[in-house]
Amino acid sequence: MGRRRPLRPVRHALETGALRLLAWTARSLPLEAASRLGGVLGGAAHVLLARRRRIAEENLRAALGLSDEDAARMGRAVFRQLGRSFVEFLALPGRSAESLERRIAFDDGFDRLPAHRAGGRGVILLTAHYGNWELLGAVTGRRIGGMAYVFPAQSNPGADALINATRRRLGVALIPMEQGMRRALRLLLQGGNVGMLPDQDARRLGIHVPFFGRPASTLTGPARLAIRARCPIFFALLDRVGPARYQARTIAWIEPVAGAEEEGEVRRICGEINQALERAVRERPDHWYWIHRRWKTPPPGDAAAHATATAGEIATS
Repeated sequence: MGRRRPLRPVRHALETGALRLLAWTARSLPLEAASRLGGVLGGAAHVLLARRRRIAEENLRAALGLSDEDAARMGRAVFRQLGRSFVEFLALPGRSAESLERRIAFDDGFDRLPAHRAGGRGVILLTAHYGNWELLGAVTGRRIGGMAYVFPAQSNPGADALINATRRRLGVALIPMEQGMRRALRLLLQGGNVGMLPDQDARRLGIHVPFFGRPASTLTGPARLAIRARCPIFFALLDRVGPARYQARTIAWIEPVAGAEEEGEVRRICGEINQALERAVRERPDHWYWIHRRWKTPPPGDAAAHATATAGEIATS
């Protein structure tokens, strides 16, 4: 049985109330001012969220080989970037789509997307927890005639409802994670477009492929959908280039090989996804979500070895 937490509803209510106040404040400000507010709040979160700060610094040292001092400095930049992007996201509803697009420079890769729509094929848009990923999903969906994103539910139902309502106001349709593969495949086969973020630990559901030189449990959903729907994967990110100004860049365009053996093709595509993201993150390390335990799930053999070692320690203690 799970541990009872009688104060959780109170905490959730307080969090949701604070989030509503923050959203109202963000929408009352010019977008540049909302972004600056987010940077301040991100800096405060860096001080207050010791566990997440520790995870970020551990990840930065292991992946990029940073010293303790450099990892701490980069960790602060990561929190500020996350704060800016989140408050910007809350500030977006009520602003015209045209005004938002004027803030973004799109590279040539985005010009290929309408051609796929004209041919009746759906597209899988991948992005990552990088830069302002919510804004990228909204503007890309508008450019290609709609987008449905596969999202997991947040642990706080009130916050989850508010965030999803914000996404819907931006024109983003939602597919619950538990319905993701079935509904996403049906949509792609009908010529629709599906968005996914494949850069977090997939636990036992994923396969282990390298990411920053270490095996990382990686979601296979994007690869399997591309193979079964015979559609391309378009992988793009949104870089910050100035106050509430951005560059949308294509980092990979992956086509499944017709007739290839599925499991091998899934592994190839997952590897290309991780490699493309790794190259991008090395260029702008402050933009990625280092506060997540990306390498939490060990490969099956390592997990067994870890369990054996732990049992031995317990037996001799």
